[in-house]
Amino acid sequence: MNFFQAQDDARRRTKWLVVYFILAVIGVIISVYGVVAIAMTYLGTGSPFMPSVFLVTAVITGGVMGTGSLFKSMQLNGGGSVVARDMGARQVDAHTTDTDERRLVNVVEEMAIASGVPVPEIWIMDEELGINAFAAGTEPGNAVVAVTRGCLQRLTRDELQGVVAHEFSHILNGDMRLNMRLMGLLFGILMISMIGRTLFHALRFMNVRSSSRDNKGGGGVVIAILLAGVGLMIVGSIGVFFGRLIQAAISRQREYLADASAVQFTRDTNGIAGALMKIGGQEYGSKINAAKAAEASHLFFADGGMFSYGLATHPPLDRRIKALEKSWDGKFISTQLPDVALGRAAQRDARLSGFSGDTSTPPPLPGQTRVARSEMNQLGEPSRIDAAVGRHLHAGLDAEWIHACHDREEAQALIFGLLLAEDNQLREEEVLFVQKGAGHDAGELSVEWNHKLTDLHSSVKIALVDLAIPTLRRLSLPEYERFVEITQWLIASDGQVDLFEFMLQHIVQRHLDSHFRRTGHDKIRYRRIEQLETESNVLLTTMAALGGEDQMESAYRSALEESGATMTMLPPSECGLKNVEQALEKFDAATPLVKKQLLRMLGMAVMHDGSIESREAELLRATADAIGCSVPPFVKNS
Repeated sequence: MNFFQAQDDARRRTKWLVVYFILAVIGVIISVYGVVAIAMTYLGTGSPFMPSVFLVTAVITGGVMGTGSLFKSMQLNGGGSVVARDMGARQVDAHTTDTDERRLVNVVEEMAIASGVPVPEIWIMDEELGINAFAAGTEPGNAVVAVTRGCLQRLTRDELQGVVAHEFSHILNGDMRLNMRLMGLLFGILMISMIGRTLFHALRFMNVRSSSRDNKGGGGVVIAILLAGVGLMIVGSIGVFFGRLIQAAISRQREYLADASAVQFTRDTNGIAGALMKIGGQEYGSKINAAKAAEASHLFFADGGMFSYGLATHPPLDRRIKALEKSWDGKFISTQLPDVALGRAAQRDARLSGFSGDTSTPPPLPGQTRVARSEMNQLGEPSRIDAAVGRHLHAGLDAEWIHACHDREEAQALIFGLLLAEDNQLREEEVLFVQKGAGHDAGELSVEWNHKLTDLHSSVKIALVDLAIPTLRRLSLPEYERFVEITQWLIASDGQVDLFEFMLQHIVQRHLDSHFRRTGHDKIRYRRIEQLETESNVLLTTMAALGGEDQMESAYRSALEESGATMTMLPPSECGLKNVEQALEKFDAATPLVKKQLLRMLGMAVMHDGSIESREAELLRATADAIGCSVPPFVKNS
């Protein structure tokens, strides 16, 4: 399934999620009323049907569940790190020297570069020995990928890459955001069970004999509380049943799609299939022991082993493996703990020889690759994502660049350097502003990075931005506000700013705002591209102008012929940065399929001569990112 279609499908399923939730609330309200009616009848104060009591019960129960869901949903707006902490995970240091963790960091970064999304935060569940993983977040800008210790110890690099690719599929096709909303709603359903457990445990602090002696009705009150507690726990189990039903309905079939996408991303069936076989062949399986694992069971790579009343959130292992490998013989793979210090002697020898890490020669960075017209017809296709391209680009990055992207101070200077102007006089003014706002060393470092990165392929610049995003999330809020102020000034300091640099700044701020300001995405407001005709025209005219004034009109007409739209090219005065920014903000609130229509139209404008130069292609990627779409690099793995 095309990812634009998958995201649109996930958006539509959100409506069904709300319907399921309402039905679950009604079922729980009726069950709670039954418990209350039985308790009142036992005390001699009620009858089987009491309309006023039912109304009060409905208001209180619905209020409790709604409040619980609202509270949890607001908490989850903090992004995937909230879920990771609930699972007892810890964040991986990007500078880690641990071999297993270093391998994980490389795999995740390569997959992010190949997918065209910011690198998610990387977390490890150290106490979990089963083979499992999850992706969580409200959008790619605040996403996390977490794996268990069992993943690191039991899986090969290819198998780990398959698991990570599976989780990236959930990020790209919209499942991740849907799953976060499901977590918020499920918490409200589980509130009743929590209250029942609280009442039941409260009896431990009450003296039944004393209550009976001091108050003739005291014993009855205690028994009523006991019945209410047990009853609410039973009703809570009904809520849990509804929760599992919703989880199964929403997530079960999506696992097959994520498995298939992982194979397309990695071009390797053995990786993810091998991971699934090892789950079936080891003692701990994919079990998750974290206390809050049940709330997030639908997020995991495999069934976490929680009691599911027969409503599993994941398909059986054998079916998933059979779907990937038709000739599978039905045998699982038994695993053992890796040898102590495996490979460390070779690493030590490499360090003593003056090297660290991989000693192979990195592949050359991509040149000015021309993109064929067919590439534009494949926008959103899983086949366009190739993990090998991510590995190719990542391996071609200088170790100094990667280190800078992982350092919170240097990452800021690197971004400043990417945004400095080409004009010497203007650049001097910009450096003075950086020095005034962030210090003398920051200005000098920005100039150094500008010299090092100016002539790089634009896909590499985007890769560096993607690598820097998780590091920049570690800034304090005042530091982030200063960072944004400087980057915005660098863009606005010249009315003729480079459009690619403007887009870089826009996507950096967009992804970081979701973390620091919890802005999230706007609600869908535009469902047809005709509603955004003016904004489409602004972006189309701007993109058509990339080839120069002599080709601008023909590029514009070429895009209109492909799209069937009827518009008139705007004058340059109506396509300034402010107009472009407003157009991007509105398209961010459009449906995925509307965004796809826009990107295809813009692509046809820049390839009216039959192909797209690399910088034009990467500008198209940056534009896509600015409206919430992930487009992989337009480079091939040579």
